[in-house]
Amino acid sequence: MSRARIMAVAGGLLLAAPVLPAAADGLGQFQELLRQAPPGVLSYQTGKPLGENGFVLEGVTVKPPPEATEGIKTEEPIQIDRIAVEDFDFAAQKRNEPPNFAKLRAEGISIDTKSFDTFDLRELTGRDTIKADFQLDYRIDPERKTMMLNRLALDLRELARIELSLALDGIDPNDKDAAASASLRTASILFEDRTLLGRAVPAAARANGVDPEKIAKIAEEILDSLRPGQGAATIAVLDALAGYVDDYRQPKGPLRITLNPPDKIPLATLGDIQDPDEALKRLGLVVSYSGARPPSGTAPDNRTR
Repeated sequence: MSRARIMAVAGGLLLAAPVLPAAADGLGQFQELLRQAPPGVLSYQTGKPLGENGFVLEGVTVKPPPEATEGIKTEEPIQIDRIAVEDFDFAAQKRNEPPNFAKLRAEGISIDTKSFDTFDLRELTGRDTIKADFQLDYRIDPERKTMMLNRLALDLRELARIELSLALDGIDPNDKDAAASASLRTASILFEDRTLLGRAVPAAARANGVDPEKIAKIAEEILDSLRPGQGAATIAVLDALAGYVDDYRQPKGPLRITLNPPDKIPLATLGDIQDPDEALKRLGLVVSYSGARPPSGTAPDNRTR
């Protein structure tokens, strides 16, 4: 189980809680919810309500149950500076139904850099812990069967930030396999690298006894090998990705992937698209980066490593 999932335990208490009794405000409703959770899972120093459906907690400690720490080297509690829930569908919870909306932010999540099995964040940061922020903002309209994921974001401070948004049609919250009938309207993925690639590529090079520029060169050659026979749209995507690889030490802004299909696409059919140009056309896929390689035949810019 990933560390990111563990970090979201506090939010998960909101999204998977049993029926709640009536309470006067958002904090009161959350406190009733917390009483029905396993003892000691979440505690906090101070809390205050934000209207009927929101609350703020400060000095939060999350202690995941043992079954939630599989694959993680430490079972130390997770410290979170602040959790702000602006809005949450407590009414749906009272009806024992999935919540139709939630808007929350967890700030200052302390991550133990030694707790990952797959890679060593301490080698990249030189610190025992790093801070992260997490945001979730979504709304489901059961009558229209739509879902708007306005923001799902994870920000590893000083390293990188990734953010996802999307709009789906044909969503049935009560269907266990809701994605099977859902269609994609739009989507956007943003990756903002602050120092992550500039640290990770040299670290990977040291681990393999090679020069960092060789790793970047191999990645560029792989992208170049995909160019022959592709249309202009695919080439533009490869130019953006190649430019991002060129600038791995200091990217010239975020890398953004947007999907704006001309017609709604059932999620169940996405895996059937094989041809890259067909995929770009049907998905309306655009990859943008301010440091993209110039199109063939134009003068390249002066890049610095």
